Amino acid sequence: MGLGVIALGLLIYCAVDCIITPKHKVRVLPKIAWFFIILLLPLLGAGLWLGFGKARGGGDGGDGRPRKGPVAPDDDPEFLRTIEFERRRAERREEEARKRAEEERKKRAAEQRRKQKNDDDAAAGRDAEPPEDPTAA
Repeated sequence: MGLGVIALGLLIYCAVDCIITPKHKVRVLPKIAWFFIILLLPLLGAGLWLGFGKARGGGDGGDGRPRKGPVAPDDDPEFLRTIEFERRRAERREEEARKRAEEERKKRAAEQRRKQKNDDDAAAGRDAEPPEDPTAA
């Protein structure tokens, strides 16, 4: 009698569990097939359902709630935003450094041209231009 009560309780539990389990959590067979296996083979069907029918564990803990705890870095949106922010900041710094280097190169070239012109003028006997005022730019 006690075994019959346990079998009935297990049958009811597994049948209800099968009915309320979302389709995407049912493994191996369709939900309707599991339901009939549970009803037609009470102890065996219930054991098979508990062992193979319902997906347990996984990424969401098996109960529909998101898993708490560490997440892989490439799955963490905050980490990915941080990486993208750092990449953009590095690109901006490189662009600013490139612009500064280009401006410096242009200044040196202009200074060399001015110096060359003064040297050419001095060689030709003309008065050299006064140096440019650095604060004028």
